[in-house]
Amino acid sequence: MGRKRSSTKLISATAIAMVAVLSSCYYDKSESLYGVTKCDTTSANYASTISPIIQRDCAGCHSGASASAGIQLYDYTSVKTYMSSNKMRLLGSVKWDGTASNMPKGGNKWSNCNINSMEAWVNQGMKP
Repeated sequence: MGRKRSSTKLISATAIAMVAVLSSCYYDKSESLYGVTKCDTTSANYASTISPIIQRDCAGCHSGASASAGIQLYDYTSVKTYMSSNKMRLLGSVKWDGTASNMPKGGNKWSNCNINSMEAWVNQGMKP
Protein backbone atom coordinates (compact mmCIF):
# COMPACT_ATOMS: atom_id res chain seq x y z
CA MET A 1 0.00 0.00 0.00
CA GLY A 2 2.86 2.42 0.85
CA ARG A 3 4.51 1.82 -2.51
CA LYS A 4 1.29 2.56 -4.40
CA ARG A 5 0.78 5.80 -2.44
CA SER A 6 4.29 7.10 -3.19
CA SER A 7 3.86 6.13 -6.85
CA THR A 8 0.62 8.14 -6.98
CA LYS A 9 2.35 11.10 -5.32
CA LEU A 10 5.17 10.92 -7.85
CA ILE A 11 2.74 10.85 -10.76
CA SER A 12 0.79 13.77 -9.26
CA ALA A 13 3.94 15.80 -8.68
CA THR A 14 5.11 15.10 -12.23
CA ALA A 15 1.74 16.13 -13.65
CA ILE A 16 1.75 19.37 -11.66
CA ALA A 17 5.31 20.13 -12.79
CA MET A 18 4.35 19.50 -16.43
CA VAL A 19 1.35 21.82 -16.19
CA ALA A 20 3.51 24.52 -14.61
CA VAL A 21 6.15 24.24 -17.32
CA LEU A 22 3.67 24.13 -20.19
CA SER A 23 1.64 27.09 -18.93
CA SER A 24 4.56 29.35 -18.00
CA CYS A 25 5.14 32.75 -19.59
CA TYR A 26 6.63 33.06 -23.01
CA TYR A 27 7.75 36.02 -25.06
CA ASP A 28 6.72 35.57 -28.66
CA LYS A 29 6.87 38.55 -30.94
CA SER A 30 3.56 39.65 -32.42
CA GLU A 31 4.97 39.08 -35.90
CA SER A 32 5.48 35.42 -35.05
CA LEU A 33 1.97 35.06 -33.71
CA TYR A 34 0.00 37.15 -36.17
CA GLY A 35 2.27 37.53 -39.17
CA VAL A 36 4.03 40.68 -40.23
CA THR A 37 1.78 43.68 -39.89
CA LYS A 38 2.25 46.40 -42.45
CA CYS A 39 3.28 49.79 -41.21
CA ASP A 40 2.48 52.31 -43.93
CA THR A 41 4.08 55.66 -43.18
CA THR A 42 3.91 57.03 -46.72
CA SER A 43 1.01 59.37 -46.03
CA ALA A 44 1.03 59.95 -42.28
CA ASN A 45 -1.50 62.51 -41.10
CA TYR A 46 -2.71 63.61 -37.71
CA ALA A 47 -6.35 62.58 -38.01
CA SER A 48 -5.91 58.93 -38.90
CA THR A 49 -2.31 58.12 -37.96
CA ILE A 50 -1.22 60.25 -35.00
CA SER A 51 -4.41 61.21 -33.17
CA PRO A 52 -5.29 57.64 -32.06
CA ILE A 53 -1.80 57.21 -30.59
CA ILE A 54 -1.85 60.60 -28.86
CA GLN A 55 -5.33 60.05 -27.45
CA ARG A 56 -4.40 56.61 -26.11
CA ASP A 57 -0.92 57.39 -24.72
CA CYS A 58 -0.54 61.14 -24.17
CA ALA A 59 -3.74 63.13 -23.73
CA GLY A 60 -4.61 61.59 -20.36
CA CYS A 61 -1.64 63.32 -18.70
CA HIS A 62 -0.88 66.11 -21.17
CA SER A 63 -4.15 68.03 -21.38
CA GLY A 64 -6.16 70.47 -19.36
CA ALA A 65 -5.15 72.98 -16.73
CA SER A 66 -2.97 70.50 -14.85
CA ALA A 67 -1.14 69.02 -17.86
CA SER A 68 1.97 67.15 -16.80
CA ALA A 69 5.08 69.37 -17.08
CA GLY A 70 2.82 72.00 -18.67
CA ILE A 71 2.98 70.06 -21.95
CA GLN A 72 -0.30 70.09 -23.86
CA LEU A 73 -0.78 67.17 -26.26
CA TYR A 74 -4.48 66.67 -26.83
CA ASP A 75 -5.37 67.85 -30.34
CA TYR A 76 -3.76 68.66 -33.68
CA THR A 77 -2.88 72.27 -32.81
CA SER A 78 -1.33 71.47 -29.43
CA VAL A 79 0.71 68.55 -30.76
CA LYS A 80 1.91 70.49 -33.81
CA THR A 81 2.84 73.48 -31.65
CA TYR A 82 4.83 71.32 -29.25
CA MET A 83 6.50 69.35 -32.05
CA SER A 84 7.52 72.54 -33.85
CA SER A 85 9.80 73.55 -30.99
CA ASN A 86 10.44 70.25 -29.18
CA LYS A 87 10.59 67.62 -31.91
CA MET A 88 13.71 65.87 -30.66
CA ARG A 89 12.49 65.86 -27.06
CA LEU A 90 9.17 64.23 -27.91
CA LEU A 91 10.71 61.75 -30.32
CA GLY A 92 13.40 60.90 -27.75
CA SER A 93 10.70 60.32 -25.15
CA VAL A 94 8.76 57.83 -27.25
CA LYS A 95 11.92 56.15 -28.57
CA TRP A 96 13.25 55.68 -25.04
CA ASP A 97 16.69 56.66 -26.34
CA GLY A 98 17.93 58.34 -23.15
CA THR A 99 17.67 61.91 -24.44
CA ALA A 100 14.42 62.64 -22.56
CA SER A 101 12.09 61.03 -20.02
CA ASN A 102 10.60 57.79 -21.31
CA MET A 103 6.97 58.19 -22.27
CA PRO A 104 4.31 57.22 -21.71
CA LYS A 105 5.31 57.35 -18.06
CA GLY A 106 4.51 54.03 -16.44
CA GLY A 107 3.39 52.62 -19.78
CA ASN A 108 4.92 50.53 -22.51
CA LYS A 109 7.27 51.77 -25.16
CA TRP A 110 5.54 52.56 -28.43
CA SER A 111 5.79 50.02 -31.21
CA ASN A 112 8.34 50.68 -33.94
CA CYS A 113 5.42 51.36 -36.27
CA ASN A 114 4.03 54.10 -34.00
CA ILE A 115 7.47 55.67 -33.61
CA ASN A 116 8.10 55.53 -37.36
CA SER A 117 4.63 56.97 -38.00
CA MET A 118 5.32 59.93 -35.69
CA GLU A 119 8.66 60.59 -37.38
CA ALA A 120 7.09 60.30 -40.83
CA TRP A 121 4.29 62.69 -39.84
CA VAL A 122 6.83 65.27 -38.69
CA ASN A 123 9.08 64.81 -41.74
CA GLN A 124 6.10 65.05 -44.09
CA GLY A 125 5.06 68.45 -42.73
CA MET A 126 2.70 67.53 -39.86
CA LYS A 127 -0.45 67.33 -42.01
CA PRO A 128 -3.78 67.53 -40.25
